[in-house]
Amino acid sequence: MTTWIGTNQAGWDTQSIGFHSVNGCTGLVLSTPHWVAGWHIGGGAGGDYAYSGQTKAGFQATTFLNYIQAIHPNPWPASGMPAGTVELLVVYQVLDDWKTVLQQFATGIGYTGAARGFDVSGKTGTDSCDFLISHINGHCTVQYKRTSKMDHVTQTDAERLNSVVKTLGSTGMGKPFQIMALTNNESASATVKPTLLNGGHMHFVPSKSFASINV
Repeated sequence: MTTWIGTNQAGWDTQSIGFHSVNGCTGLVLSTPHWVAGWHIGGGAGGDYAYSGQTKAGFQATTFLNYIQAIHPNPWPASGMPAGTVELLVVYQVLDDWKTVLQQFATGIGYTGAARGFDVSGKTGTDSCDFLISHINGHCTVQYKRTSKMDHVTQTDAERLNSVVKTLGSTGMGKPFQIMALTNNESASATVKPTLLNGGHMHFVPSKSFASINV
């Protein structure tokens, strides 16, 4: 079952993760041979965050690093990872400095290598979108759909309390960023609202639609 990640949250799964309602936000994805993890950054990941001279992703990357270092089993960096089996990518809507975001994010978590980016705005404009990232044989496939065309089932209290998804944020102005338990019930699962045209399926992103850089 897919682990769905809401705004300003991080999550992971051995099979698939989803970003729910990306609307001007940024989804950062790290995949290893063992799992795929994601970080849904509200309001976009770029810009000069808090006059730090860093993007929001770069400034907060240490918090996400702490999160993925606590994944059990096989935390980051996982021991014995074969070369070429780690993937880094970003999905977003109009993020002009996406290359800088990926570079600073990669530096923050200690990753070097290839990275990919996909801008969904050419497909959906400014409409809120859901992304599904599937982890298949250590590699990622990406699908998307307008949020308005998805049906989400809300977590129960028990599901929220046992969730691997955590909020990454601060408790107040000037307070350090930290990993916090969810306080609201988020999406537990989602399906596409079926029509004759979509057949109940999301749209796959072909490899040629990604832009690639080295970080």
